[in-house]
Amino acid sequence: MLGDIPVTMERRKVKNLNLYVQPPEGRVLATIPWRMREADAIKFIRSKENWIRTAREKVRSRQKSAETPGEAALPYTKEEVEKLQKEILRLAAYWEPLMGVHCTGWQLREMKTRWGSCTVQTGKIRLNLSLARKPEACLEYVLVHELCHLLEPSHNARFHGLMDKFLPDWRERKLLLNQK
Repeated sequence: MLGDIPVTMERRKVKNLNLYVQPPEGRVLATIPWRMREADAIKFIRSKENWIRTAREKVRSRQKSAETPGEAALPYTKEEVEKLQKEILRLAAYWEPLMGVHCTGWQLREMKTRWGSCTVQTGKIRLNLSLARKPEACLEYVLVHELCHLLEPSHNARFHGLMDKFLPDWRERKLLLNQK
């Protein structure tokens, strides 16, 4: 037990002690190497109490939001997807020549943690289907962001300079995008 939190400890063939907070209720599991003393394992688990409590809250809040369907949980209509695809192609036709880049392929998919991603080696860009329900300014921001990665893979000063050059109001658009 960690205060009011039950912790299951299992000895396994592992190198290190690993802590897991498992959905849906936030069960805490500690996998412990065979060679580790139980007292050392307990001491380590206690030292991670704040992390465990924070992780349990995240797991529980994710579970609650999944149980309460909102706008994002509703399935996308064929019309929404087609409209988004047309907007992407229209914006890409404008931005690619302006930026001097070319995307080899666009893909729409449901993403839980990202608005877009770019594989620099292949030139492929994936965009979150949730952009179908965001303002066009948000879609344009994500698209330019991913196209900038074709010029600069990292989120460094050069990348931010490119964003400032091509889309000076990108910070405001990013705030708009991340509003619920």
